[in-house]
Amino acid sequence: MRYLALLLIVGASFGAEGGHIDHSFGVLLWKGLNILAFLGIVYYFGRKPISEAFNKFYTSIIQSLTNSEREFLMAKEELLKAKEELEEAKRKAEESIALAKETAETEKKNILKHAEDVAQRIKEKAKESIEIELNRAKKELALYGIQKAEEIAAEILKKEFSKKDVQKKYIEAQLKVLEEKNA
Repeated sequence: MRYLALLLIVGASFGAEGGHIDHSFGVLLWKGLNILAFLGIVYYFGRKPISEAFNKFYTSIIQSLTNSEREFLMAKEELLKAKEELEEAKRKAEESIALAKETAETEKKNILKHAEDVAQRIKEKAKESIEIELNRAKKELALYGIQKAEEIAAEILKKEFSKKDVQKKYIEAQLKVLEEKNA
């Protein structure tokens, strides 16, 4: 510390020497020593605050990266859950379609049996049988329409769920539902 003070005093006396510009070795040496002394003082007094500032900055970056990684992993888990839910929904849709077809087939058989019974009654009551036959035809048309609608719906669902953007929209919608439930 004494040497530093001595260097500052000597450097100041050389620096205050004159109004002329002299680039001799001695002047340059003292200017260099003055700069080194200044840097030494800055280092001595500023080392700790600067080090603390850099450590805080480094810690904040690490914490930010850790938080980002945690959020990424959570989002990844939610995406996997959404994919599983999508697969479950596809499976349930296929089961529903199969059940609907089975039910429609049973209904069709029941309607056909009913139609045979109605045909027997036609011999007995002509007017009543015409009305019954008309109702049966309406029911068959409705069932046929339902069956065709189910087939078309099944084809549309299969076609739409095979598209990546539809799957993505479904997953996003499921993620929003999950977020709303968690909020």
